[in-house]
Amino acid sequence: MRTIGSVLPLPSTDEAAGPSLWDFWTAGATWAAYSSARSALAALLAQRRARRVWLPAYACPALMEGAVAGGRQAAWYAVDERLEPRLEDLQSVRPGDAVVGIDYFGRPPGEDFQALARSQPDVLWIEDRAQALAPGPAWGAVRLFSPRKLIGVGDGGLLVAETELPQPSAPPSRTEAGAQAARAHDPEGLAPQTWFPAFQAQEAAFAVDAAAMSAQTTKVLRGCAAQPLIDARRRNAGFLAAALADIALWPEPPAWPPLAFPILVPDAAAFVQGMAARGVFCARHWADLPSPARFAQAHDLSRRLVSLPCDHRYGEADMARIARAVREVQAGAR
Repeated sequence: MRTIGSVLPLPSTDEAAGPSLWDFWTAGATWAAYSSARSALAALLAQRRARRVWLPAYACPALMEGAVAGGRQAAWYAVDERLEPRLEDLQSVRPGDAVVGIDYFGRPPGEDFQALARSQPDVLWIEDRAQALAPGPAWGAVRLFSPRKLIGVGDGGLLVAETELPQPSAPPSRTEAGAQAARAHDPEGLAPQTWFPAFQAQEAAFAVDAAAMSAQTTKVLRGCAAQPLIDARRRNAGFLAAALADIALWPEPPAWPPLAFPILVPDAAAFVQGMAARGVFCARHWADLPSPARFAQAHDLSRRLVSLPCDHRYGEADMARIARAVREVQAGAR
């Protein structure tokens, strides 16, 4: 049986129509292309001499790795059960600090948070778009993309801003999208042994460095059309929003093209296993979080949140299969 989800395949760039992802993301602004988002973040914070960097308590450990590189001080702020930042935790932000906000699953934070960012221009507001293909107008002074989260490339961290950015000081990364290329040769996903171990090794090898984005990733981003990816993800997420509104993290159909479709279940670990048994590979986010006592809602999300694949590889029939599998797993858990 054909599987759904897991490693994204290396995309074809032969039939690009309309603006490329590179053009769509940079849109005439200044850019700096690093080997990874954590490396790009570390370079930016060093260039701006940020004294302290604020991070959401619900975040990827790699974000922390980039933030504290060089001994920088990190502080945390909470998010609520719908991943909106708790503004009261940011009352101690001071000029010279940096604040990282995440466009979770591609969705920008609410207007109150964006208004706070606009009101403090002497703070470096960084918009983490690692999960965002097209989140709408920028709210951060600097935007940070991680292309391998959104398309099948092996590396990359792209800074975009209207001001001067630090440029990589080392040669381009030699990371090749070997796992993604092997996945492209297995479109049915029936031979994970040919690509999944390579993907795990590829991910484990990332570190904070000064290397530039690989030539292969740069070529793909400059040749891959943005709009078909945006349209497919938005369409697929809309189907799942209609079918699974009762367990969706955000019940309304997304206006943005999401990384994946997030749902809340009683036990994410058991749910992911049940879906895998039905040939649908889902993801969990994240286990290694700060202070369970202070950030209880983030830890609750870690136990309950599952993201369903809805990327551009798939169509309505695949989304219908995912929705059926979700209901089967739910029924089996009762």
